[in-house]
Amino acid sequence: MTAADVAFLGIDATPGGAVLPVTTHLCTPFGFLYGGSGLAACVVAAETVAARPLKWITTQYVDNAFPGDVVRFDVEVVAEGRATTQTHVRGCVGDRTILHATTAHTDRPGGDTAWWGEPPAVSGPDDGAPFVLPFDRPLEGTFVERIERRVVPETDALRAAGRAAMWVRMASWPIGSAASQGFVADIVPMALSLALGRENGATSLDNTVRIVIDDATDDWLLLDIEAEGFQHSIGHGRVRLWRRDGALMGIGSQSAIVRTSHHARVEQRAAG
Repeated sequence: MTAADVAFLGIDATPGGAVLPVTTHLCTPFGFLYGGSGLAACVVAAETVAARPLKWITTQYVDNAFPGDVVRFDVEVVAEGRATTQTHVRGCVGDRTILHATTAHTDRPGGDTAWWGEPPAVSGPDDGAPFVLPFDRPLEGTFVERIERRVVPETDALRAAGRAAMWVRMASWPIGSAASQGFVADIVPMALSLALGRENGATSLDNTVRIVIDDATDDWLLLDIEAEGFQHSIGHGRVRLWRRDGALMGIGSQSAIVRTSHHARVEQRAAG
């Protein structure tokens, strides 16, 4: 947990976890808590109690929280060794469970760092187009405005293989901590929609993030996104977070219910 994590989220640590007032800037444009915000808050709560850096988290979403709600995160340490801690986290609004997570932490020495594979050969952020939601936005000042995102010009070529790529950065939150990586990694539904050839809405079922390198950077990161499977309206995929120098920061995976969106498209609104 970093001071930047706490400041961006507006979260308050407690002896048993954390408390998160849900504000508009942590929500989607459709008025509910963004999955990346919930995951990031679970990270802060778990790191507060474990007192060790988080290296892995998987989160499941079971209900929504809305602006004005207060989410209480209770952390249970289920295993603790000389260098590793595992926890369960439950986030509730009153008696209503919003999400729950399982986490793993370690304070082992860093040692050698290695990764395998390489980022896709795409244009840099200066050549990308700003990402624009295709749907009308009933709520302004949301998480969408807090992340600067650039879609690469190679998108059409990537789409044929179920891939997508996007450069991201945040002016007020350097990306590197587990919380910040989790915040920006909630992006797999974009690749699912592109691969399926339609602009669907999607509801996240889960979100998993694995941290490789946690050194913070305020430079652009490349989100290398891949749709992997789809059946029974459930899509699965993964995302890799690459630094511009080719270092792998983290790995994410996600499952989501893919649906026909009920949100008005921007051009439909303009035509009306």
